[in-house]
Amino acid sequence: DFVPNYDGTMTEPTLLPTTFPNVLVSANQGIAVGMACNICSFNLAELCATTVALMKDPKHDISTTMPAPDFVGGGQILYDEAQMREVYENGRGSIKVRARYNVVPGENKAAMDTDDKNVRDAALLPIMDKIAELVKAGKIKEISDMRDETDLNGLKLTLDLKRGVDPEKLMAKLYKTTPLEDSFSCNFNILIAGMPRVMGVREILQEWTAWRTECVRRRLYFQMNKKKDKLHLLKGLGLILLDIDKAIRIVRET
Repeated sequence: DFVPNYDGTMTEPTLLPTTFPNVLVSANQGIAVGMACNICSFNLAELCATTVALMKDPKHDISTTMPAPDFVGGGQILYDEAQMREVYENGRGSIKVRARYNVVPGENKAAMDTDDKNVRDAALLPIMDKIAELVKAGKIKEISDMRDETDLNGLKLTLDLKRGVDPEKLMAKLYKTTPLEDSFSCNFNILIAGMPRVMGVREILQEWTAWRTECVRRRLYFQMNKKKDKLHLLKGLGLILLDIDKAIRIVRET
C-alpha cells in the first residue's frame, strides 16, 4: 500500500516487503508518547534458519537455532538461559553485555576492545573519566596509566598495570564499577496494524511470516490481473484480424 510522503509531493510504501525479518536484524530503539521500544540485533543467518524452522514446526525450540542476540560491535554476552527464554517468549528481559579484553603477554597491560553496543553508545570518554575518578578516590590502585588507542579497527582502551597486579581481578572490579559491563533492556514493542504490541521473538516471526505470505499473494494477484488485461486485448486483436475489412468498416461508420 502506498501513502503520501511527509510533504505530499510523492507516494511511498507503508512497509517495505523485505525478504527476511529485518526488524530483528537491525537494532531499533525508539520512544514516543507513553510507549518505547528497544530491540536488539540478531545474527542474519541464524534468524533466517529459525524463521524457516518455525514455518515447518510452530513449536520449534528457537534457542537451538538462535542461541542469543548478536551485538554488532562484538560485545560478550553473559548468557542466562532463563532470561533469554523470557526475551524469546515475551519480548521483555535484560541481557548482560561486557567489553572484551586481553592481557598483553610479557607486559603489565590490559587492552580492552570496547566496541560493544552499550559501550560504543556511551563512547570512551565517560569510561575513562569513571576509571580516573575511581583511581583518584583510591578505590582502584592497580592502574599506573591509561590510554585511548582507538584506530580504524575500532575503539580500544589500554591500561598499564602496576607490577604484580592480577589482570583478572582488576577487570572483575572494573566490570562492577564502570560501564564496561552493562545490561541491555529488551522491550520488543512493535506496531501491528497500527497498534503497539509487545511480542516475543516467536510471535514476531509468526506475524512476519503471515505478512510476507500476504505480500506474495497480493503480488501474484496483481501480476495475474495484468496478464488478464493483456489477454483481453490479445483476444480482441485476434477477433479483429479474422475479419479486418469488417473491423475497418465498423470504425469508419462509427
